[in-house]
Amino acid sequence: MFGKPPPKPIRLIAEEASDLPPISALVQDAALRFGDMAYDRAGRHFTLRMNRFCHEAGGRQPLRAPSVLRISGVDKVQVRGLDARNTKQILSLLDISVEPLEAPAAVLILRFAGEGTRDIRIETECVDVLLLDLAAPHRAKSTPNHT
Repeated sequence: MFGKPPPKPIRLIAEEASDLPPISALVQDAALRFGDMAYDRAGRHFTLRMNRFCHEAGGRQPLRAPSVLRISGVDKVQVRGLDARNTKQILSLLDISVEPLEAPAAVLILRFAGEGTRDIRIETECVDVLLLDLAAPHRAKSTPNHT
């Protein structure tokens, strides 16, 4: 990578459903523990700290970037198929989808890898999502395998 500038940190905002597909693609295969997620009921935020797999980097060396995904305007959170008591449970985020409610409200669905339904449904007053890389990417120990 001599002479090549380091990749710029990702900073994306989604303010409507059509803004979410790029963020969903960037967080695909993000690794985190259940304890890396937090719902601030008073502040109405749901936050995930994760190691995002850098699909956009291409190349032969797999990279991960420490990142945060923050969803604002949260009214309700439902966890399905995950053990909320097991904070060390390792998860792999597959995607984020949207189910519209009465505009501008929506349900954001964070789907995780594994057997059966493993997701978190987040009811929001509107789509308000921030994806932010916290530091430069580092070498990943492995590459996700979707076979």
